[in-house]
Amino acid sequence: MSRTLTRSLVAAVALATPFYALSAGAAKISAKSTLSAALADGASQKSVTLSGTVSGSGTTITLDGGFSPAGNGGLTTVPKVGTYYAISPRGKKYCFVKATSVAMLKQALYVKSPNTDEINLWYKVTSKDPRYDSIASPNGAQTVSQLFSFTPAGWSRKATYKATTTLNGVRVIKLKAASNLFVSGKGFATTTLYVTEGKNPLPFAMSGPTGTTGLFYFTKWGTTTVAIPFTDIILPK
Repeated sequence: MSRTLTRSLVAAVALATPFYALSAGAAKISAKSTLSAALADGASQKSVTLSGTVSGSGTTITLDGGFSPAGNGGLTTVPKVGTYYAISPRGKKYCFVKATSVAMLKQALYVKSPNTDEINLWYKVTSKDPRYDSIASPNGAQTVSQLFSFTPAGWSRKATYKATTTLNGVRVIKLKAASNLFVSGKGFATTTLYVTEGKNPLPFAMSGPTGTTGLFYFTKWGTTTVAIPFTDIILPK
């Protein structure tokens, strides 16, 4: 999934954190065991949607993407700026992109001097293009199993139990953990992960890039589809 979310666009992001209530007197919980179980359960799924809105510095950013057997990607929207799409077919060394505004072509897709004739069109970006790594993040998680793995493209094994809460009406366990998902490149960034409470925990939500508020939610387990566009038109320089 595109990591342009973690660059200057994301330094900006704005929305109230979803309501959750802390639970008093919760039984002792092993953070590492809970994280391991949740990731294993998530990795066993065929597909998942990741969506939500985060904020910071007075700007709102909305992400709606997914991971499926066909590929990964989705759209990122900044109010009053526009939306850009980035879709990476599984196992290919190219991706497809589209932007709805001149500003998004320039800021998110690195087109130096975009014009209105170039918006709302799908373009192809190959691995030979120096912009490819920033747009497609080929070293990041490309599949559901990679997304929920203890690997450089997934999660660190370190975790701390914070609380048992009710988030949007669902009982969840709140963990302090570290993920590569919103890191531009290698390494992990601290995040808050919420996993469902019970015998078979699943990742339910997680915080966004450092410095933002709001949450992204994991939904549509096993039913998420990623439509792969097709074009031979190369993204303008």
